[in-house]
Amino acid sequence: MTESKFTEAGFNARFNKKESTKYGIVLGVISLVLGILVLYISKAVQSFWVLTALSFGINTILYMVIALFFTYSLRKRNGGIWNFSIALKSTFLMLLISTVIATLSTMLYVHVINPGIQEDVLRNTINLTIEQMENSGVENEVIDSRVAALEEQMNAIGHISFKDVFRGLMISILMQFIFSLILAAITRNEKLLQTNKTTNN
Repeated sequence: MTESKFTEAGFNARFNKKESTKYGIVLGVISLVLGILVLYISKAVQSFWVLTALSFGINTILYMVIALFFTYSLRKRNGGIWNFSIALKSTFLMLLISTVIATLSTMLYVHVINPGIQEDVLRNTINLTIEQMENSGVENEVIDSRVAALEEQMNAIGHISFKDVFRGLMISILMQFIFSLILAAITRNEKLLQTNKTTNN
């Protein structure tokens, strides 16, 4: 195989900030839409387990599947071959941009555009939590403690500070960095590099 073919296949691939940024913006918008969709469904759902599965299934599982698909698309645009370093930089930039867009836009929506939706969701969550815990035979003290924690969240709506936003964003970015490590490990592809080294030897 000639050197030009190695280049075309990604042997000399470089970190493509433009593509990672583009995918990050798209993923951020998708994450925002999914998050708002979950809010609207959560305020009306009548089952505690459906509420729990809905949030985890859409905000976590579906998001991870889409991010994995985008990661493979980034690798393809990078020539199909990328090492762990390029994979990590590419995926982390994508996830970083996605997180910033989704987090700040969601906060703007729930605290400025439609502040009532959070209260509706928490009120429904409280009712479903009480019902589920009572059906499970949980002691009243435990139920009261759980409900008090949820009511505290409800009372805090509209009183978010810059410190709260910054802390939440930093935690999200840390989690996304861990996720990008996983994505990089899953999608790394250095077979061509190994083949070239073997040929040279």
